[in-house]
Amino acid sequence: MCRAISLLLACIFTLGGASSVLAASATTAGTDTTDASYTRVTSVEGVTEYRLPNGLRILLAPDDAIPRTTVNITYLVGSRDEGLGEAGMAHLLEHMQFKGTSRLTATALREEFARRGMIANGTTSVDRTNYFATFPSSEDNLDWILSMEADRMVNSRIEAADLRSEMPVVLNEMEIGQTRPDRVMLQAMNAAAYNWHPYGKATIGTRKDLENVSIPLLRAFYQRHYQPDNAVLVIGGTFDPAWVLATISTYFGPIPRPTRTPVAAVTAEPAQEGERLVTLRRPGDTQLIGEMYHVPQAAHPDAVPMWLLLQVFAGPSGGRLEKTLVETKKAASVSASIDAMRDPGTVLFLAEVPKGQSLDQARDALVEQVEGLAARPVSEVELERVRVEMRNAIEDAFKNPDTLTLQLSETIAWGDWRLLFLLRDRVESVRLEDLQRVAAQYLRRANRTEGRLILVDQPQRVEMPPPVDLARLLDGYHGKPVAAPPPPFAPTPENIEAHTQRFTLANGMKLSMLSRPTRANTVTGVMMLNMGTVDSLKGRAPAAALTAAMLMRGAGARDRQQLADALAMLKSTVRISAQADRTTIQFETHRDQLPAFLAVLRDILRNPTLDPRQLDDIKQIRIAEIERSGNAPGTLATVTMDRHGSPYVPGDPRHVADQKEGIAGYSAASIDDVRDFHRRFYGTSHAQLALVGDVDVDVAKTQLESLFGDWNAPEPYTRIDRPYRAIAPATLTVQTTDNASAIYLARMPISMTTASQDYADLAIANRIYGGNPLRGRLSERIRQRDGISYSAGSSLQVGAIDTAGSFTMRASFAPRNLARIKRATSEELARFVRDGVTEQELADGKSGLVEQAIIGLTRDSVLAQTLADQLYAGHTMAFTAEQAQRVRKATVGSVNAAIRKYIDPKRVTTVFAGALDEH
Repeated sequence: MCRAISLLLACIFTLGGASSVLAASATTAGTDTTDASYTRVTSVEGVTEYRLPNGLRILLAPDDAIPRTTVNITYLVGSRDEGLGEAGMAHLLEHMQFKGTSRLTATALREEFARRGMIANGTTSVDRTNYFATFPSSEDNLDWILSMEADRMVNSRIEAADLRSEMPVVLNEMEIGQTRPDRVMLQAMNAAAYNWHPYGKATIGTRKDLENVSIPLLRAFYQRHYQPDNAVLVIGGTFDPAWVLATISTYFGPIPRPTRTPVAAVTAEPAQEGERLVTLRRPGDTQLIGEMYHVPQAAHPDAVPMWLLLQVFAGPSGGRLEKTLVETKKAASVSASIDAMRDPGTVLFLAEVPKGQSLDQARDALVEQVEGLAARPVSEVELERVRVEMRNAIEDAFKNPDTLTLQLSETIAWGDWRLLFLLRDRVESVRLEDLQRVAAQYLRRANRTEGRLILVDQPQRVEMPPPVDLARLLDGYHGKPVAAPPPPFAPTPENIEAHTQRFTLANGMKLSMLSRPTRANTVTGVMMLNMGTVDSLKGRAPAAALTAAMLMRGAGARDRQQLADALAMLKSTVRISAQADRTTIQFETHRDQLPAFLAVLRDILRNPTLDPRQLDDIKQIRIAEIERSGNAPGTLATVTMDRHGSPYVPGDPRHVADQKEGIAGYSAASIDDVRDFHRRFYGTSHAQLALVGDVDVDVAKTQLESLFGDWNAPEPYTRIDRPYRAIAPATLTVQTTDNASAIYLARMPISMTTASQDYADLAIANRIYGGNPLRGRLSERIRQRDGISYSAGSSLQVGAIDTAGSFTMRASFAPRNLARIKRATSEELARFVRDGVTEQELADGKSGLVEQAIIGLTRDSVLAQTLADQLYAGHTMAFTAEQAQRVRKATVGSVNAAIRKYIDPKRVTTVFAGALDEH
């Protein structure tokens, strides 16, 4: 819930019925006539703004292509609006908004979210707070969420008892952040970079302010900022605009416009007059060096050139910093990010340096690159490369109503939602001289926060430009023509099955293709390469992982950069992951580019370069990742749990390596090992490939036969079995150092597959106990009631073929609450087995599972993975339909019987990991 600094996302710029009378009189989006209850303001590319008399702004972005809807309400209040003694209040208030209202209890609120299958959350940044929910499209769901948000705007419960229960949760969230050295370092740098502007404060706040907050002060903050004239309601996806406007008028219209006038923060950060130094000392395994510079606000003309310049330095396909620091072994990894905000923000260049290496050497190389652009100007090739990457990222955000709705929330916080489209347009007009100019203007020594203060004869002052006149800037702006949406496609198992075609190539490779129109003519795919046997893969897990990681580092006649450029020009993305016995390739492209993309994919998989220099870089990165997690409670708890009772010895592909084994395995792997693994184990004779989207099935099948139908691995393939094994229960403790948050992890083995008769009943039980993070028994106890955990839940892991299933419970907690977490988790699990579930819990659990399954099937990436998995398991969508039917037929008796059959507190293995020595 702290502000996000993702470069690509930033570069795209953290209870009644509706009135049928009003619905009949409302006007549709895009017309010039208006109903008396709202006024049409402006429209850009299918997004239309309306305004109620009380000041509430409404943005509608209808898109009927996918049967889901996202509702986002943004309040223009963030940590920048906090006064003395109020640090963290905006974020704390976000938490309190889930405690219910005078009409709707907190329990009822969570039950409604769960019953309706809504994916809901809230976030707080420096400039805004937002609340959003994505759900299957229906007037009933939309009516309820709009009614609830109108109620929450003015009637939220802010009571002392709720504050007491939520305070430890917020503090635990703060403690989790304090376990991340990069987060702590970033906040320290922000505090040093801003002397006066509130952007220097952490959104999470300070512990003392939070612990001392009073109910009257919190209520006053709420009443001051949670008002219709300080809010923007955004709705995207499938809905009837006329009905929605009438419903919004019904629920929000009666809220009076406040008499107070909102006062915007006016503090302007003075020009920095010299370097500033921050030194952070704490335990760990990896060193960090960062350089931060002030840059203009997101709306300023210099912002987009700066975003593109950061891509040149550290874009997704590599960049100058990777070549000069990572490839020369001065750093394990590098990154560049931007805090784009309403007022002038910052850019950050960060390098991760392995323990024992020179931090000064990495720092000097980093500063030389960032501040030395005049000596090494950006080339036309570099500019066009990052422009293509930016253009593709923007197109991805625009084609999905979920991401479009949330991106609008960010530009609303920057001053005006239309900036989202204007900033996109500016990407196309950036020139080389713009990059050089902004580098010379802002990436200067006197504007740098590393942390050191040095006296100079002539100080340098980097003044920020005056504020942008947004009204003048955007007057008459309407963006580009809006493309017609694709026809709706019902995401039911039956409809998906009716449109899916399956084939087997000459060598045995299995294909599943679902052809249907999509926005932007996208095609999403998943390929799974299954390989080897339990004997032939012995000791080869490091080589398997490194081989998969090497595939994108050069293929055919293209080196790494040329391969990235080719994929960018094809508007295609590829993600590759690996287990010892399987490599999975996930990709997305477009209908017109699919033939060319598949040809490139053939080179990636069949003819990778496997350059030894690239292997050295990958090994260094992997080892740094292992070292970085060496003191992380979550990672240590998981590894300890996975290794407990495991019968698989080192070398077995099912063996779970600890930190020492992982480092040794990667260190020992050679380029010969990688090349040998690729030659012997890679092939498609036992592979599955699923394509979903705007694909010509006949053309794709013919090409896939040509590209992969003759590719057979020399080593035979036999599926590696992972059978159920009884594991002796135990309680294990893993000590770490200097971690403010600890982890509780509990698991019991279960003998089951997804075809088992009890699977649906146990899946419902898991959702009721902890599978639903908003309304689970475990969360209700240790977060809502006891207030000792920020995140708590459970999961059921059951495979389609292997019988080694498991039921797992997990929660974060402060080490001081160790005794309380032990008692609460033990009591709650015992009560669950003893008392079982209620009729209401069953109804909500069934509804939530079915609705979330529908949402999953609306996402092409999920659907492609599902179809590929079905090929592997020998299933079709009929199996999915049968599972849904079993969920619908479940009863309290069948669910409680499954709980008592499979869940036994006496068989639980528990791991507690953290700085627990003193507790």
